[in-house]
Amino acid sequence: MKDLFDLKGKVALVTGSSSGMGRAIAELLGLHGATIIISSNDKKACEDTCEDFLQKNIKAVSIPCDVAVKAEIDFLFEETIVKFSKIDILVSCVGVALAGSFLEMSADIFEKTMQINLQSTIYLSKLVIPQMQQRKEGSIIFLASIAGVRGNKSLGMYGISKAGLAQLARNLAVEFGPDNIRVNAISPGVIDTPFAKPLTSNNEVMERRVLLTPLRRIGKVEEVAGVALLLASKAGGFMTGQNIIVDGGTTISDGN
Repeated sequence: MKDLFDLKGKVALVTGSSSGMGRAIAELLGLHGATIIISSNDKKACEDTCEDFLQKNIKAVSIPCDVAVKAEIDFLFEETIVKFSKIDILVSCVGVALAGSFLEMSADIFEKTMQINLQSTIYLSKLVIPQMQQRKEGSIIFLASIAGVRGNKSLGMYGISKAGLAQLARNLAVEFGPDNIRVNAISPGVIDTPFAKPLTSNNEVMERRVLLTPLRRIGKVEEVAGVALLLASKAGGFMTGQNIIVDGGTTISDGN
């Protein structure tokens, strides 16, 4: 029982891991023994994160990658395999949220949202899954959003892309479950991150949101990271195809 969360010997590739939820997830997986590949499109932030992790006795390397460019995704995967020969855990934690009404949504915004939030994850998963199949083991985690489980007035394309990740998790869980590959999604509510600053810095919006959330607060990055650790480890060994909502109760609230 004491080894349920032990990730020693595991290699975890975490995209979007130089800040916010991605960084918190990468750090927690590393503190539980996994070797971490830190990756985002910010080279310096990746290097700084790697240095910080090493000081905390977390085994880590930095491989920057702009997931909007397939050649860089290829390099990220190939370099990881060269360095460590395998990827046991894949966490996709990249995303953009471009606001706008449906009728104002341009083709460029649509394509950028879908490319970064959904297509890049599909492409990277196609690279990672075959080597998991060979070992008959793997855990894949997609960071979705509660925007993907309810309607959105100004973040419609973001919500569609995140709903796609939750459905992708279900599809891959069914197809690759016989290979002992588990695939799950996490859908956070408002979490205190730089990504959420447009919301969290708006007092009027946050007052209304907190009143609609039973726990009466926004979330912390470590609260999302804890769920990722569960899904990555033996503790979550019989969980697959799930979309776990981490939102303080926002989506189940009646507004009281």
